[in-house]
Amino acid sequence: MKQFIRISCAILCCFVIAACGQNEAKPSEPAPQKKPAPVTKEEKPPVQLGTDRNPDTLQIPVLMYHSINTNVKNNLITPPNEFDAQMKWLADNGYHTVTLAELDALLETGKNVPDKPVVITFDDGYQDNYTNAYPILKKYGLKANIFVITDKIAKNNHFDEAALKEMSAYGIEMDSHTVHHHELNTLSYEEQLKELQDSKTVLERLTDKKVNSICYPVGRYNEDTVRAAEAAGYAMGFTTEPGKANKNDGMYTLPRVRMVPGMSIESAVK
Repeated sequence: MKQFIRISCAILCCFVIAACGQNEAKPSEPAPQKKPAPVTKEEKPPVQLGTDRNPDTLQIPVLMYHSINTNVKNNLITPPNEFDAQMKWLADNGYHTVTLAELDALLETGKNVPDKPVVITFDDGYQDNYTNAYPILKKYGLKANIFVITDKIAKNNHFDEAALKEMSAYGIEMDSHTVHHHELNTLSYEEQLKELQDSKTVLERLTDKKVNSICYPVGRYNEDTVRAAEAAGYAMGFTTEPGKANKNDGMYTLPRVRMVPGMSIESAVK
């Protein structure tokens, strides 16, 4: 009898072990993960800040100032209060000031021209461009360009390197008015080329920016001047001849609008 019980217990244990083996959980396989859908980058059109214009008919006023000073001794000096009123009028009437670096592409292509474009330039680099004109330009958030005589930096009432660098960092573009302000049409081609190259080199070293424009002293130039300006790496050359800038004037013989005391800014830009 005892033997029968032992055999029965043994058989029962076998059944229990088999059942446990059958019920033992099998390791579950990881569920296949879905690959994330590829992210499609939305192509956005370039920001259009202006409208496309026909470059053959596009005309942009380039205003020519010299000194901004209360001591009005000649027609090259504009009183600060008058300059302030003119800049306020431009800002209030929706004019967009562009630098000469920007003007280059606008004249050549006519692409993305801002509404009512205007360029503000100063010849020579007088100290009062820094003390009087610069604060007014900042006041109205306007851009401008200064044609610098590099040999006169920090001399004879012209601003110094520190002022030049400060204005350049703000966004006032520094361009060339040659080294010595000689009348270029009286020099040989080689002499002209050196004047243009050396002034460009100095300004690019001081500002760490490309200088792309030259203004001919007293507006005097000849065929050698145009060749030298291109050879020196300038994109544009400016004269003192009256008119609005258009590429058909020649990119190295562009006119400007001379600003004299008492002149209406409205008549200058229209």
